[in-house]
Amino acid sequence: MALAYYRRFSKTQKRIAQQSDSLKPIVLENKQQLAQILEQLRQHLSLANLALVERCSQQLVDAICQPLRCGNMRVSSVRVHVLEQRPYDDAGELHGLYEPVDEVRIRARLYVWMRTAKRQQVVAYKTYLRTLVHELCHHLDYEYYRLEDSLHTQGFFRRESNMVKQLINYM
Repeated sequence: MALAYYRRFSKTQKRIAQQSDSLKPIVLENKQQLAQILEQLRQHLSLANLALVERCSQQLVDAICQPLRCGNMRVSSVRVHVLEQRPYDDAGELHGLYEPVDEVRIRARLYVWMRTAKRQQVVAYKTYLRTLVHELCHHLDYEYYRLEDSLHTQGFFRRESNMVKQLINYM
């Protein structure tokens, strides 16, 4: 059964959503390398060290993307930016943001925030990890799966959850 918002999609978006829903998740193979990075990320986040959290986040994203840079499925790099406090408005807090390559940007960018908007508390490790993976999944939709757009579909959330579960199991 399609989600309620699916009815509001254009014909093109419905086609992309069907493609997205049919895609298989990525199996992460470099478990030991990922486990080391994840442990460092957890430590640096608990110390609220912005520079080291950003470095580990970049390492994690690179380690996930590196094995996908072979054959026909060339995944370009994405620059990770970790920012201090989440922006917010009446709609709520922004946890992360993905900017794909376009006429202005020659390299995709991924943004995550490490502190909550109102209380300025460092976000929980698993929340931070899920946000980072969520934004990376947008990148993979464009670069690995070659979708025309990256929509929040059942398939997208299934791939995100699968990757988060794999990473949490490595810890």
